[in-house]
Amino acid sequence: MPLHDTEAFVLRTFSLKEADKICVFFTREAGKVRGVAHGARKLRSRFGASLEPFTEVTLTYFAKENQELVSISACEILRSQFVAGISSERMGVMQYWAELVDSFLLDHEPNDAAYRLIAASLDALRQAETDNLMPLARYYEICRYFEIWMLKLAGFFPDWRTCGLCEKDLSGEQAVYLTNEGMPQCLNCSGQRGDELRPAVWRTIQEILTQSPAKFLSLTREPGLLNQVGNIATRLIARALEREPRSYEVLSRLRPAL
Repeated sequence: MPLHDTEAFVLRTFSLKEADKICVFFTREAGKVRGVAHGARKLRSRFGASLEPFTEVTLTYFAKENQELVSISACEILRSQFVAGISSERMGVMQYWAELVDSFLLDHEPNDAAYRLIAASLDALRQAETDNLMPLARYYEICRYFEIWMLKLAGFFPDWRTCGLCEKDLSGEQAVYLTNEGMPQCLNCSGQRGDELRPAVWRTIQEILTQSPAKFLSLTREPGLLNQVGNIATRLIARALEREPRSYEVLSRLRPAL
């Protein structure tokens, strides 16, 4: 029964029997891992507060061959998101992100880019709150950033730099049209069919794909741009998962009014 040590983010926990929890982690070395934390629901549990959502931990677990659930041996906090004064909006955002990670990324498949995305997005969220730059629109904005990147890392986001048919560079196009599958096309290939993508929206998506979350969050944008980006992301997510995320309602409360 091999012993594994790795850094990890806690995604979710579920009650199991009277004293245990099933925990879902996204680890740096082994991707998504599900395991049982025995005694985690006890008042004096040795796990303490280490199993709170998006807490970054050093995880030690035992894995048996052909067994889906590993056995959690130890879970030591590296960095907790649950500090004094954490807002309900931030908690809702983390819940939504956790569902996206759990839904899009496969078990036991390492993805260092996804691990770094989670870490950088949490840092940007925390720093923006510290700097008092976090009205509801900013929460909505960082969610859209996370969605686009999660779609890209999971292989559900098309290459937006070129036309999906003729491979023409779209950076200088005055009009880009999207198919129902989200594939971009130039004016000639699209025949003006599909959803028209304004140049400002196209540039916003390119900024998401080329900037860090902290840089992206530091710039002020027109609410309408993010709503259009959000509509695209929502459609692609629902298409990929064949449903809307259960925690999607959090974005409805954060969505800026036009």
